[in-house]
Amino acid sequence: MNLLIPKLLSLRYVEYLIIDNNLKILEMSPGAYRLADVPDEVKQDNDIRLSFPELFGVEDVIDTILQGKENNFELKGIIRTESVSSPLYIDICITKNVQDKNSNSLIVIIADVTERMILEKSLIQSANEANLLLRNLKAAKQYTDEIMKSMADALLVTTLSGKIKKINPSAQVLLEYEEAELIGQDISIIIRELEDLKLGKGEKENIYNPPIKELETVCITKSGKKIHVAFSCSIVQTEIENFQGYVYTLRDMSDRKQAELAKQEFLAMISHEIRTPITSVNGMASLLLNTELTAQQQDFAQTIYMSSNALHKIINDILDFSKIESGKLELEEQSFELRRCINEALYLVSPIAKEKKLILMFLDTPDIPTTVVGDITRLRQILINLLSNAIKFTETGSIEVSAIAREIMSNQHGKNSYEIHFVVKDTGIGIPSDRLERLFKAFSQVNSSITRQYGGTGLGLAICKQLTELMGGRIWVDSEPGVGSAFNFTITTPVISEGLGHGDWKINDLAADAKINPRMAEQYPLKILLVEDHVINQRIIRLMLQQMGYQPDVANNGLEALLALRRQLYDVVLMDLQMPVMDGITATQHICQEWTPDVRPMIIALTANAMSGDRDRYLASGMDDYLVKPIRIAELMQLLKRCQIQSQKSQKAEQASAQNIQESKEQVSTNLSPSDSCLPTANSFPIDQAILQKILQMADLNSSAHAVEFLLEIIDDYLKDAPILLQNIHLYFSQTNLKSLRRAAHTLSSISAILGATTLASLCAELETMVVTEALFGATEKIFQIEAEYQQVQIVLEQERQKYKD
Repeated sequence: MNLLIPKLLSLRYVEYLIIDNNLKILEMSPGAYRLADVPDEVKQDNDIRLSFPELFGVEDVIDTILQGKENNFELKGIIRTESVSSPLYIDICITKNVQDKNSNSLIVIIADVTERMILEKSLIQSANEANLLLRNLKAAKQYTDEIMKSMADALLVTTLSGKIKKINPSAQVLLEYEEAELIGQDISIIIRELEDLKLGKGEKENIYNPPIKELETVCITKSGKKIHVAFSCSIVQTEIENFQGYVYTLRDMSDRKQAELAKQEFLAMISHEIRTPITSVNGMASLLLNTELTAQQQDFAQTIYMSSNALHKIINDILDFSKIESGKLELEEQSFELRRCINEALYLVSPIAKEKKLILMFLDTPDIPTTVVGDITRLRQILINLLSNAIKFTETGSIEVSAIAREIMSNQHGKNSYEIHFVVKDTGIGIPSDRLERLFKAFSQVNSSITRQYGGTGLGLAICKQLTELMGGRIWVDSEPGVGSAFNFTITTPVISEGLGHGDWKINDLAADAKINPRMAEQYPLKILLVEDHVINQRIIRLMLQQMGYQPDVANNGLEALLALRRQLYDVVLMDLQMPVMDGITATQHICQEWTPDVRPMIIALTANAMSGDRDRYLASGMDDYLVKPIRIAELMQLLKRCQIQSQKSQKAEQASAQNIQESKEQVSTNLSPSDSCLPTANSFPIDQAILQKILQMADLNSSAHAVEFLLEIIDDYLKDAPILLQNIHLYFSQTNLKSLRRAAHTLSSISAILGATTLASLCAELETMVVTEALFGATEKIFQIEAEYQQVQIVLEQERQKYKD
């Protein structure tokens, strides 16, 4: 029997029919009709083709089987009738009836294979779906891999226990590892800080719990190099443990760190440069206040003095703007008189208001706290900014300031927290309502014509907004075009528990800290060494000390200071920081090494640089205190009081001095380069005559100095040193000696600005900026401009020199 027959007979539904050579039905199984296309035709002696139409056309095949040329024939059929809800699939097999050897009969075996066909279809469909899913998974993997490859940031995928599973190409470049070297390694070999974040220990691996947020850290490369990175982590959670873990993203911050460092250095330089001319203005104003003046002159001098102080504070605010934006600005917490703060702000803007004939008012009430705790400088800055804007945009009428205090909480320590609501109201041009939202955005004004008509950068109100928010308050404005504006802001501040009411503040208190005590040297006898490389700064600070009765010695740099100290010890060393040959910090370190604490002098840092962290750095070097230029007379006197000489120290100092006299005689003298510091302001004329006049006035204040000779000495020094500096600029530029080139440009800028050669000073400052940023394209042209401008300056100074000599 053919092997197909047992196979078909093993199926669940199998029927058979025996037919003769004419395809007539001879015999059939009882259920054969169920598999027929026409069940009623499944009868004995009927043609099988009536019930199974699939057999039409197979007559020749049947003859072949009867003749023994073929064993069987197979075909498939499908039955669709109205009585059947779904089609039936059948397999038909025709073979010779071997049981009846004398007749020419055939057996037709019919099997119901519907279930098998449905299963096969389902398998085929599943296979197709699986293939599609595999293709999608492959495409998704390729898609994910391409994303990882294209990422500029380093990406590392780890298990929950911190074992690295995958890294992208950027991570390989950043970390200097091949992927195979890191697979299976702990993430802590890259980020050491993560080692402390493992939770628990047991049979299983330790589990990490990294912070799911961005922070800055340091990662370690294969070569051991430390790289600053912005590090962030996200957790991957799925139902399958093998597909759970963390995704770490590392962004290389090296360039940004370098940029931030360059920015800090640039800001430090600018800070140093800007404050130096302010030192001159502040110093001359404070000395002027100590001369006999008329009431009007006294008022003018007070305004100059207070304005220079305000300018100094505003410069600090501008330099701190980046810190405000980054959230790194720290507010001071000191008690101060609130009314004094408000009146100081009004006093500083009053000259401008008087010029425009505007009424300036403070609506004082008994409800305002007398003493509060906070940052008086920042609060005054907000008030000055709002008052200045009000005056700027008001042509007629008045500007008034008011304040209302509301208690919001109290505590057992006698300090109550208040919300203080300030209003600065004007009768100015007003602001359209659709443009109010632009006011407090950085570098934004109501419209572009404001800048052309009134000036300004659009930065002031943005700073006010940030400062009020740092003080726990907010700022907003009510305005009507043509009527005026009312700028409102609030702060939250503790109030000293001394009740509310009017203080005894007086307007004359503003300039009180500029008064010099002419008996200071008698009351507090001190040997003072002033270490300052800038000639003008030397003379101004020396004049201040001389008016106190002191006769300070002067050293031009740190090395000269060491030599002076080896000849005799001093009680106080006023030490500048940025000097040629040897800077102040290096000199301080040498002093601390050479002299014991009981004999060495108190070292006071003098610097225009007040960047964040500098104070700690200066004090860590061994300095005892710190004064920021421009130097305030009151602060200088207060500091000198703390430095009063002690007899025991003086005795030991004399002994130490005697031991070092011979050593100091053997020191080799050093030729010193000229001084530095001072940010210039551009001027179309080669020399600003007003600055020369101020130098003369400054010298006149000291009875021991002849004003004209004082000025001529400065001019002579300048005309001697400037050509040498120009030669050095050419030489250092040709040698690409950027450090020396920066120093030469910086020094020429400084001494030029002191004499009023502001255009030349500005060109030198631009060259210095090019050197600092290493943007030297156009430097050659800049040097030629400097040389040409110096020739004009030289001509004018020679004329001035001759004029004063005649």
